[in-house]
Amino acid sequence: MGKFQPPAFIEPFSPFWWECMLVVTLIIVLVVRLPLHFKKLQHKNYATFLAIFFIISFIIENYYNLIHGFWNIQQHLPVHLCSISYFMCVALLLNYKQWLAECLYYWGLAGGIHAMLTPEFTVGMEGYNFYAYFIDHGGLLLVIAYMIVHLNFRPRPRSWIWVLGYTQLVAIGVGMVNYSVGANYMYLSAKPAVNNPFVIGEWPYYILILEAVAVLHFLAFYWPFHKKNKALLKA
Repeated sequence: MGKFQPPAFIEPFSPFWWECMLVVTLIIVLVVRLPLHFKKLQHKNYATFLAIFFIISFIIENYYNLIHGFWNIQQHLPVHLCSISYFMCVALLLNYKQWLAECLYYWGLAGGIHAMLTPEFTVGMEGYNFYAYFIDHGGLLLVIAYMIVHLNFRPRPRSWIWVLGYTQLVAIGVGMVNYSVGANYMYLSAKPAVNNPFVIGEWPYYILILEAVAVLHFLAFYWPFHKKNKALLKA
């Protein structure tokens, strides 16, 4: 059992935060736009390369924590919602499925955006953990942008409703994991330490508020596609 790592933070809107956001944004734009300028980059091979990169990064991250005595079951199981979404990225890049893409779209946007705005390194910032944080969370935004630009992804009508339902099932499963191993995955056992304006109150009330916030987020993410889907329903 590895030693427990205290969380680390980057102050939002600090100079270092702006540097990190700039680098992540530039990488996302570059990676997503590269196939548009180099026609020899076949989308299937390019997507497979990205998937392999994400797999290798995950292996390196866990190996780093293991050999340095940091790996423990309370912090390193891939059952945070962002971690689940990360594996969805790999699956989608290898074999695109609409329902999986919709889960990633809502979960990945919510998790990726907030992870970038209020970075909380739940396993610390030592060594590769620093880079893995931005690969893990920036990668969600990258793959979402990739599937919109290159795979013609569009969320179906009412998709936000059933993804919200799936979220409850995932939360129940993760809650059982937390109870079994004494962890705080998906922040279901205790609120995150990061200063986020949407985390209000103590347990369990902040969870209820986050449920309402999730509804608002999902609706906001669906709205850009609302008119087109409404027209399709009438057709």
